[in-house]
Amino acid sequence: MEILSQTKSDPLRTALSLAGVSVGIFVVTLSFALVDGFKQAVVAGFDHFGSDMVMVERFPVVEEGGDSAEESEREAGEEDDGAAAWSRYSMRPMPSREDYLALTQAKDLHESECSGGAFGWTALAADGVAVVTYGSKTLSETKLVGVMGDWLHLVYSTVCEGRNFSQSELNGRDAKVILGARITEALFGSADSQDLYDNICGQTVRISGRPMTVIGTLSHEGRNVINLYATDYAVIVPFAVAEQLCGRESLETMIAIGTGAQQGAASGRDATLGEARQILRASRHLFPAQEDNFALNTMEDLCRETVSITRKITMLGIIVTLFSLLIGAFGIVNIMLVSVKERIWEIGLKKALGATRKHILREFLLEAFALSLLGAAVGLAFAWLATTLIPTDVISARLTAAHIALAFALAAVLGLGSGLAPAAQACDLEPASALRG
Repeated sequence: MEILSQTKSDPLRTALSLAGVSVGIFVVTLSFALVDGFKQAVVAGFDHFGSDMVMVERFPVVEEGGDSAEESEREAGEEDDGAAAWSRYSMRPMPSREDYLALTQAKDLHESECSGGAFGWTALAADGVAVVTYGSKTLSETKLVGVMGDWLHLVYSTVCEGRNFSQSELNGRDAKVILGARITEALFGSADSQDLYDNICGQTVRISGRPMTVIGTLSHEGRNVINLYATDYAVIVPFAVAEQLCGRESLETMIAIGTGAQQGAASGRDATLGEARQILRASRHLFPAQEDNFALNTMEDLCRETVSITRKITMLGIIVTLFSLLIGAFGIVNIMLVSVKERIWEIGLKKALGATRKHILREFLLEAFALSLLGAAVGLAFAWLATTLIPTDVISARLTAAHIALAFALAAVLGLGSGLAPAAQACDLEPASALRG
């Protein structure tokens, strides 16, 4: 093709013309690869925790009074309404030990009556901050997590050394602690120091000045998109101990409930929501006319909101991509118009020798098509390089056949559209005037 000789003769002009196409294809393929990888990570997170899990919190994931936070914002129409809702939610009491015990007693009652009930398991957890000291080593601003019940349902980690809390320890104020993997390494050395690592259990560490006995350590949790409690850099203590160390008002508390194993996901979740709502209203002495002063969030709610945010990010990426592709289209039009101008005599000669409009049109459209595909190939190469540089433990972003097909399809449409004007100009040239130059 003649256009190839044009690109070789003026590579700078060609590179600048194709930069828009390359950037556009790079952005669209990389963004779709990242979004697909993020969605896979989200699905894996929800699979781990279970879509039927219900969380009792102050703030709702889905705006109360509407099908979604997005719809509620559209109905409200003003930022003041959102601020008022946030203020109202922030005034709600934290989920408490009393709420948890009311839910747990209902669960135990169902089990004693062999009626199953809506609850498969319950857990209470609270976030706080503490200073951890061992010998001469001090870790400030360390994440402190107070727990009760089946708390291992809330984390990715497992107890790899030592043991879990006993039921009496969880319900009491025993000075026992389980260390996260990174905290263990910071205080006692890495796992390679096996002589130290084997003797961690039984050691005494100080947490906010209080001596506590280490009874276990947690495995590395890895990197996860959906993570309720990041335990690698946390110390786990019984809930009552966390209240003593941090004060109840300083803790961000959550109750988690899992549905009964014998129930289906949808029916089990609905039953859990209904029963939990009744128990919590009774526990908080709410009158029938009073609204709930707690939120029942499900993993399905969290998934829907996460997908909504992902969709918005994707749309923003597509808008940026369209501008890049538009710039690329102008670049192809420019280089093709210059090519027509430089090849006027050649076009006139071809027409004088019998070349039809269809032949000239096809020739220039194919050249624009080839230029666009060249830009797409460069953009794909950079997108592939970018995905290989992203660690798989952060997000699994990989180009697939669908991404490549989409990139070349966009490039094909862009190239053919950009080549129409120059091709039409070449077809309209009169042979005699073209030969005169």
